[in-house]
Parts: sequence; structure tokens; C-alpha cells
Amino acid sequence: MAFKKLPLNSKQLLDEILTAENPSDMLCKRFDDISSKEDAELRGIIRELKELGCIDVKWADNVPYYVIINNSARTYREQLEEYEKVRNQDNLKSSNDSKIFISHRSSDGAIADALFDFFVATGISRDKIFCSSLPGNDVKEKISVEVRETMKSSCLNIAIISDEYYKSAYCLNEAGILWFQDIPVIPIALPEIQPTDMIGFLNDDYKIRRLDNADDLAYIYDTACATSASNQAKASVVTAETRKVMIKYQQLISSQSHPRKPTAEVSLDITTDDERIVLYYLISKQVRKVTKSTILVWLQNLEIYDVNVDNAFDLLSTLGNGIVVDETLELSTNIFREYSSKSSQIISELQPIVNSHIDLGSERFNNLWNDSVFDDITKLFIAYIVDEKIDVFGDRWMAEGQIEDIKKWEEKYVLDSSLSSNYGKCLSLFIHNRFVYESDWTSHGNARAHTLCSSLKDLLFNAPATIIEELVRVKEAYHYDLPF
Repeated sequence: MAFKKLPLNSKQLLDEILTAENPSDMLCKRFDDISSKEDAELRGIIRELKELGCIDVKWADNVPYYVIINNSARTYREQLEEYEKVRNQDNLKSSNDSKIFISHRSSDGAIADALFDFFVATGISRDKIFCSSLPGNDVKEKISVEVRETMKSSCLNIAIISDEYYKSAYCLNEAGILWFQDIPVIPIALPEIQPTDMIGFLNDDYKIRRLDNADDLAYIYDTACATSASNQAKASVVTAETRKVMIKYQQLISSQSHPRKPTAEVSLDITTDDERIVLYYLISKQVRKVTKSTILVWLQNLEIYDVNVDNAFDLLSTLGNGIVVDETLELSTNIFREYSSKSSQIISELQPIVNSHIDLGSERFNNLWNDSVFDDITKLFIAYIVDEKIDVFGDRWMAEGQIEDIKKWEEKYVLDSSLSSNYGKCLSLFIHNRFVYESDWTSHGNARAHTLCSSLKDLLFNAPATIIEELVRVKEAYHYDLPF
């Protein structure tokens, strides 16, 4: 049987069995005067030790009366040391062989260098970073052996995308390989690239990051450290280097040819933000028909708030011969052709309106976290989300299933019932702060499930070390001391 590392509570009980003068008597006494929950926990631990071949137990009157200690239990400590040794060697080998691969056009080499310097200054070894570029006209160049071999073993792929990147056959070939690999990919967009400009393999399915955005840099850095097995630098160092790379990036952008798309205004016969935002969707997606449900999902994914879709559909349908049938808006053909022929100008004009309605949950979360607004129970809820990668939360009758799931998490980490007893309060706080949105409803239209907004999901599922450290502290504070 392959070695399996025991959970802490199982390891503790095994140690006590091994050191007890009379293991059978000791184990039998464990069942005296304990609650039903403690009884179930104890039986579960014994069952796990038995299934792993550490012990065998004979039962009478529903309590253990005879315990057999197998050799695997006596050698568990040595097996554990060997297991940890091999795992550490494997991790070291993996981190030494793998690199952070930065794909970019040679014309954007200075920006790639700035990112490289940022990584090195914040503690990531330069040996773990590989920048890909070819000088001059690279359209007819083949991907070199060195680049191919590095890409095969990369731990993180970063693509610095620009207009020039998309014009390069070489870069597009690299992008195809990055897309094919089962390795995290972070597209870093230069100013002229918006999500609607993304094409080919690196399209708008990926969330773009910016080097002039501190939150994006934090995400890039945390991901780079985690995937390359690099130790994070002190927060003060990372903060200082983040400021430096943002300034350097702005200097490079201002001195290079990376202008944003033209923003010449176009005359539009619309007057409300509701219309403008829905029209932005239609033009950017190059469609003239859209359902209300599709728009609502799009708004939720981008965290665009305060948009009355019904009002937008009603007003946009008055342009030409547009119609709304079964909650589906259909622009007239003439209006759609007129607007789509000027799509770049219209999108540039409408983009600021869309941006003004974006309210990222991750930014509100960070502000509240930094202001120490969250109490420890809320932080336990956040720890549950982070540990279990939970992004859907039951409400009303579905809350019972969620609470049961939280209880399993509490048992897993040997925590008391503080969170499962206060789930409703925590969910209400997340709803109030718009960290979640309604995603499922009862037959009467009442919300029975809520989903974590996308930016906060990205933040918590890739939580920075500062948040993780605080969550570990909170879990330790609510650790439940077992009676054995």
C-alpha cells in the first residue's frame, strides 16, 4: 500500500496508541462521557487508521476491547520522514527545472525587461525567468530549440500583448503553444489592447492584466512566486518595487508608440447609460440580437452595476425598425450596419461609460480588509472560501447544505462551530457588500443561491501571502481542542 500522510488528529491518536501501556484500555476509555459528535469523530479516526493498515480493532458492546498495532504504525515516523524527503526533492527539482516564460514581440523588449527586473528585485531568481524575443522582422523565423525546450517545462506563461504582438506570426505561434499547454497563462496588455481587441488563441476568454495597476501586479507576483516555488519578499520590498515598475512602465509607454485607439466621437441617437452599455456589448461582440439573460451574465462577469436592461432594450428597439420579443432585443439591420461600420470609434466612445459602471468586488474587498473592517468570524468564512475554493453559496433552504459543507470543513481543520453557526450573518455581509450576486432562484423568484463575483474569486482563489497568513492565524484561534 502506498504511503499516505495522516491528518494531524489521526497522527496524534496514533502516537498515543503507540505510547500507551495498554492501548486497548486507553482507547476504550476515550468513549466515556463524550458527545455524539466527538464519538463520530473518534470512530472516524479509528476507521481511517484501520483502513491504512496501522491498527486493527476488535469491538464489543460498540466499544473497542482489543487493539492490534501493525508494523506500519511503528514505522510511520520513518515512512513520513522519507515521504517528506522525496517530496521536497521532487519540488526542488521541479522548481529548478521550470521557468517563468515571458512571450513578447522584440519591439516590446524594454517592457519585458522591466517585468524581468521587477521579478528579480522581489526575490525570484533570474535563472527561473526566460524572455522570448527575436530582433527585427521575425515573421519568417522559426521557434528556436531553446525556446521550445523552455516552453515544454515552463511553470507560468506570461504574454505581453500589443498590436505588434498580434501582427507577428512568430508571436502568434508562441501564443498557440501557450494556449495548448496546461500551464497558467497571464496576458499583460499594453495600452492599445482592450478585451475586445484580443484575437486568436489569447482572446477575451483570458483576463488581461496591466503593469500600471497595483492589484494586477500583486496578482502577477503572487502567481509567479507560487508557480516557481519562490519565497516572497517582504511586503515593504514588494511595495517599493511595484511603485518602481509602474513608473518605469509609464515612462516606456510615453516614449514608445503605444497609443490608444482613436476616440473620435460618433453621433449616436441614444441618451441613457442603459442604452450605451447594451449597445457597447452588441458592437463589441458584432451581433445585432441578444437575450436579456445573456446581457445579465455579461454584466455579472464584468461586475457592471446599475444597468436597467429592460429600459435599454425598450429604448434601443426604437432605433429604426428594432424589436423586442421574448426578452430578446433585435436591432434593425440598417442601424446595426451603420454602427458596426464605425465600431472602433463607437467602442472608444462608450468604453468610459462602461468603466464608470464597473465596481470590482476585489477592490472593495481589499479596501475593507486593509481598513480591518472584517471580524474574525468573517475571516473564517473567507478562509473556508480560500481552502475549499467555494464560489457558490446556498440561501434559504439551500443554506442547510452549505452549513453541512462548512461543518465538514471545520472537522477537517479541527475547528469549533463558530462559522457554521454564523453562516447566515457572513452571507448577508457578502450580499450587502456586493461580493456575490444572485445566481439561482425559487419558483417565487427568491434567491436561493449566490455566486462570488469574478474579480473577488480571482483574488481569493489566488490569495496573496498577507491574506493567507491572517487566515491561518484566525483558524488557529478557533482551533477545537479534542478531548484526547
